[in-house]
Amino acid sequence: MAETIVVHRGHGLPYSKGLMAQALSATGLMPGRAFELARQVENRLNDRGDATVDVASLRVLAEEVLLAEEGEGAVRRYRQWHRLDRLDRPLIVMLGGAAGVGKSTLATMLAHRLGITRVIATDVIRQVLRAFFTSEAMPTVHHSAFEVDLEGFREQAEYVGTGVSAIVERACAENTPVVMEGVHAVPGALADELRDECVAVEALLVVHDEGLHRGHFSLRGAARPAERYHARFREIRALQEHLEARARGVGTPVIDNVSLEATLGLLMSLVLDAVGSVEERP
Repeated sequence: MAETIVVHRGHGLPYSKGLMAQALSATGLMPGRAFELARQVENRLNDRGDATVDVASLRVLAEEVLLAEEGEGAVRRYRQWHRLDRLDRPLIVMLGGAAGVGKSTLATMLAHRLGITRVIATDVIRQVLRAFFTSEAMPTVHHSAFEVDLEGFREQAEYVGTGVSAIVERACAENTPVVMEGVHAVPGALADELRDECVAVEALLVVHDEGLHRGHFSLRGAARPAERYHARFREIRALQEHLEARARGVGTPVIDNVSLEATLGLLMSLVLDAVGSVEERP
C-alpha cells in the first residue's frame, strides 16, 4: 500500500506513526496507547486512499480519533500542545524537590514530550558559584542542600536563585523555552516581573513513602553512592517537609511521584492547562 505524503509549506514527507504518537503522547497518553491511536490515524488515511494530506487536515483527523477514543479532554490537550509553537513568550517549567524524588529524570522526560532542548539543573549554578567563591566567602554553596540546616539552605537557595533568575531572564529575552530542575527551584521564588514575561509552570515533586524514597537512591550510578544519601536521609526528609509546606503556602502544585508515567502525565496537564489559559498579546 502506498504511503500517504504529509505536505507542509510545499514540502512532503511520508506519514510517520512515531511522530504522530509523540504528538498524541503530549496529551498525557501512555506511549503504547499513543502509538495505537497513531496507527488508527494511519488506517483512516489508507481508507481515504489520498496520495497526500496537508498538515491541517491531518490534525483534524487526529482530533477525530482522539475524540472517539479518549474524549473531549484529550482533544483540548492536543490543541493546547499545538499552541506551544505559537506562544509569544517562552514556556518556563520549574521542577523543585529534595534529593531522590526523580527531578532529573522527569525533567528530561517532560522536555522530550514538549520538544524543549534546554534542561538546566540548579546544582550546575551552585557548582559555578563554588568555582568563583571560596568556602570562606560563601560557605553554604560548598555543601549539598541536605548537608546544611534549613537556615543554611535558605541562604544557599538565595545565592543560587540569583543565577536561576538570570537564566530565566535570558530565556525571556531570547523567547527560548526552558525546563529547570533542582532543589533550588523553590516554590514561589520566581519574581513577578519575570512571570509577566513568560508562561511559568511550577511544581514540587515529593515522595511521601519513605521506603520508596530510600529506594530511589539505590538506582543512582556509582558517581552518586547511595550510602551518602542514606546517611543523610533524615535531613533530606526534613528538607522535603520544608519545601512542601512552602509550596502549599504559595499554591504551587505538589505531586507525589509514585509512578514516573503518572507523574509525567500530571506535569503535562499542568503545562497544557497553563498554555490553554494564556491570552495572546495584541
